[in-house]
Amino acid sequence: MDAVHRARLTKQRSVARGILTRIQSFLEAGEQKINDIQVRFNKLPDIFKRYDTAQSELELSDDTDHTSDREDFVNQYYQVEAKFNELLHPVVEPPCSSQSTPRSSLSGNSTIL
Repeated sequence: MDAVHRARLTKQRSVARGILTRIQSFLEAGEQKINDIQVRFNKLPDIFKRYDTAQSELELSDDTDHTSDREDFVNQYYQVEAKFNELLHPVVEPPCSSQSTPRSSLSGNSTIL
């Protein structure tokens, strides 16, 4: 691979990582509107594809070991995706009710109807 092509791929990879880092900073800042969150979430697959295309070509055409860069990116990507899921699809805990009791304890009568 010639140096110009390698530099272009490295730059593309860096741009994708930079976009992901800016999105992560946006999430960490808090107080976002749901529409702003959704728009950025929708961009995640494009960011991954952009990174993966450049990274894969570097890995296939270069003798240098790029696995740690991929591992770092993928870990950051999944952390960002998980945070988006927390914000967009919060898990709602069912309310605890102390009045909920088994049917057999509702009355002292053990007669079965």
